[in-house]
Amino acid sequence: MNKLPAILILALLATACDWFSLCREPVPIDFHVDLAPEVHVDNPTKAPVTSLDDMGPIQICRYDGSVADYSALNQPTLTGSVQPDGRVVPSVTQFYLSDGTPVHFIAYHPEANSLNSGVANFRITGQEDIMAGVCWYAGNSESPVTVSFTFSHLLSQINYQVIAESQASVDAWGTITYIKTVSPTSLDLTLNNQTLTANAIPLDTALPSSIGDNATQALTTTLTSAGSVMVMPGSRQLILTVKTSKSDVLTIPTDLWYMAPGNIHNVTLTFKGNATGIPITASLTGWPE
Repeated sequence: MNKLPAILILALLATACDWFSLCREPVPIDFHVDLAPEVHVDNPTKAPVTSLDDMGPIQICRYDGSVADYSALNQPTLTGSVQPDGRVVPSVTQFYLSDGTPVHFIAYHPEANSLNSGVANFRITGQEDIMAGVCWYAGNSESPVTVSFTFSHLLSQINYQVIAESQASVDAWGTITYIKTVSPTSLDLTLNNQTLTANAIPLDTALPSSIGDNATQALTTTLTSAGSVMVMPGSRQLILTVKTSKSDVLTIPTDLWYMAPGNIHNVTLTFKGNATGIPITASLTGWPE
């Protein structure tokens, strides 16, 4: 008879514990975005993202577990809208698992062409940025933290500047029709290590600068921007093709043999009066400068 009250007490305690688990409020997850602190912001092209106002929607992938592994993902978990103050409004509110499992996130911009087995494929035209930010540990239900993504540029930017040696050179060359360089345009971002590589079918393409491929860009004796282009980074010689209104297509090799991710490479083209060659000077400045 004396055992009955003890059994009842244990039963009530067990019920109370179950009730507490059911009634405990799920813990929401907050998101925040920053650009890498050294990001270049005084840039003549609109292609790179240089402020939070330029971010647009970001794609966010989630993994719950001790060690992040996105290799099974075939679509982003959610999207996020970046606010000017860095806050991110998620398309779907995220909560921690109630058992204390840690959570991890990675985000990228822009939207990928596809996501298969944790590899995001992008198709670039030379006028868009590819960026990624990672949060390897975003806390758990017992120790929540704000998920902070610091986005970094993954492409290289080529800025073109042009100048004519003299008014005779202006007359000889006419206007600039295009400046192009070849780059792989099908690029793969492996989420587990944030490595950007050319796809097995790279779709190498001659990408024009932001003035287009049928421009009438004036050539003067003053140094002038001739647009920019975003390309796959890596070790290869930068080779240009140049066309003007009064010239054939010219192939111009440069002394630039490595295009660093997240860097700006400035290339100056000086047009000589005889319209047969364009000496090239190439200078390197970082996206961080």
